[in-house]
Amino acid sequence: MTGKVSYLDEISIAQAARIIGFLNADEDEAAELGSPAGQASAGSLGETPKVDLARPRPVQSPRDAIEVSGAKKNPEKIVALGAYVLLDGGETFKAEDVKGQFRRARETAPGNFSRDLSAAVTAGWIAEDSPGEYYLTNKVGGILEGEFSFASTAGRPKAPRKTSKATKKKEKPAVFADIDEFASTMDGFPAYSKAKTAKDKLLWVLALAKSYGIKGLANKDIEWLTDHIGDGIPNGQITGAFNSAKSAGLANRSTQDRTLRINEPGLAYLAKLGSHAES
Repeated sequence: MTGKVSYLDEISIAQAARIIGFLNADEDEAAELGSPAGQASAGSLGETPKVDLARPRPVQSPRDAIEVSGAKKNPEKIVALGAYVLLDGGETFKAEDVKGQFRRARETAPGNFSRDLSAAVTAGWIAEDSPGEYYLTNKVGGILEGEFSFASTAGRPKAPRKTSKATKKKEKPAVFADIDEFASTMDGFPAYSKAKTAKDKLLWVLALAKSYGIKGLANKDIEWLTDHIGDGIPNGQITGAFNSAKSAGLANRSTQDRTLRINEPGLAYLAKLGSHAES
């Protein structure tokens, strides 16, 4: 990156996208870049850090990601480093994103990366969203927070996006206190099960919340609700999903309580998805 200042280092695609978006943003949108990891935001950078203040960045380096996750074998390290890459806000990661993290973690990259990546997919720890794009399944929920053990899943059959035990134990958020049952279908929209990407799942539950009279949801509310009604969005992917929806003009964030909200274009987008699902 060159200009009035110069910076030379290896960064991920997600980090580069955030930097470019920050430089091109209007003054009132510049806060979306957030503060450096581990610091509170201040001054002209605004109020929003790179990760939700209610959910601090769990690790600070690729080396930390491997150690905290307990990854020992190459497929496990790929998963741990993939989780680290997603801390920058992306919904998915590529093989190239992870390969660069091995060097930063002072680890030797796998000699047969494709084989080890396939092993991680077979184990149900990651899944392919689109050709060359991978996401973490809920089977490895809490991997960077000491809430997951690779040993506990060894030899088990593949189970992508299965709700983790840690997630099931989470208490019902207060915002949903007066709601007894949650629908997985809405008139004019596809069923929740038809939403395939994290962005579409996020918009779906924001629309559901709006139908219940709830203006916006925090990350923890979205994580709980998506797990409750079906295929959950891991907390580490919510920020990236929101950024994707926001850049497309489909959602916004409250300036008062920082909750995420769907707007009219977002509702129209979901309705269009519904027509595609029926065709």
